[in-house]
Amino acid sequence: MSNKFYEWWKNHRKVVTYGAFIILFGFYLYPVIKGEKYKNQCIKYSTKGALTKFNKDNIEETLLEETGLKIDELAKIEGYKNCMN
Repeated sequence: MSNKFYEWWKNHRKVVTYGAFIILFGFYLYPVIKGEKYKNQCIKYSTKGALTKFNKDNIEETLLEETGLKIDELAKIEGYKNCMN
């Protein structure tokens, strides 16, 4: 029995070892990926909120004159500023 296992291990040890390293690396990166997912959701919702606020305030003409930005561009900037802490 141990001889069969040894032969199998001898033939497959590189694949098993690489697979284990890939799985462990995935566990290592999971918190980073999860944080980026939450940050993207925050940016998306902050942008929607800022866009709604800017549309209610009707600041498009003054914004375009002062900065050259459109409302949706300013809303994206505000979304990034709110979520980058």
